[in-house]
Amino acid sequence: MRSIISLTREVCHCYMRDDGSLYERPIGSIANRNLSKDKDDFLKKYIDLIMNTKIVSNTAKLYFKSTLSSVASVIKHHNIALPEHEQINLKTAHNQIDYDVNKLLKYFPDDMLSKVIGFSNCNFELYNKALNLAIYDYKAKNKLLDNITLTLPKVPVQDSLADEELHDFIQIISPFIKKHRKYVEENLQGKVVGYLYYLMSTPTLSGRHKEHYDLLKQILE
Repeated sequence: MRSIISLTREVCHCYMRDDGSLYERPIGSIANRNLSKDKDDFLKKYIDLIMNTKIVSNTAKLYFKSTLSSVASVIKHHNIALPEHEQINLKTAHNQIDYDVNKLLKYFPDDMLSKVIGFSNCNFELYNKALNLAIYDYKAKNKLLDNITLTLPKVPVQDSLADEELHDFIQIISPFIKKHRKYVEENLQGKVVGYLYYLMSTPTLSGRHKEHYDLLKQILE
């Protein structure tokens, strides 16, 4: 089993109570590591992401919470009291967890948790950026960026930016904010729009009409 899965389970056991709340400081095996507060906070944010979003399946969460030794034993125990139509197929469970592994590895190195838990020095800045990106994708409370009609590129989370760079960005995106688009739509002159329809629907144009059409074509193509 991949390291990120086995150690996610360990983090879950050491930081999360049965009711889903988190210990301020870990218990169990991780408690003996005497981790720094930064690492504690990181692991709590990580396990909160894992257990309280859809980044992994409910089957994986079932396995993370259980103390039984294998996926097979967890699924068998889960199925005991359930009618057949509600039971989880073991092969399906393994496939779901394999799929979850691939989702996690898109964000996190397989050895990330082992480095955070077991090494005093690790690429903590990189791990924090990866975690922040996953939190944005799966747990962001405020989807304000959805109001931008542009497709923003997938890039690492950046924790600092010069004021001038932010102001330049705001100027660039302003015409592409839904609120701005709505204002423009509500205040377009019908006469102008009607003329656009004329230019687009007339097969043969000449003179100023042809010049206007060519100008629009350059802009819109």
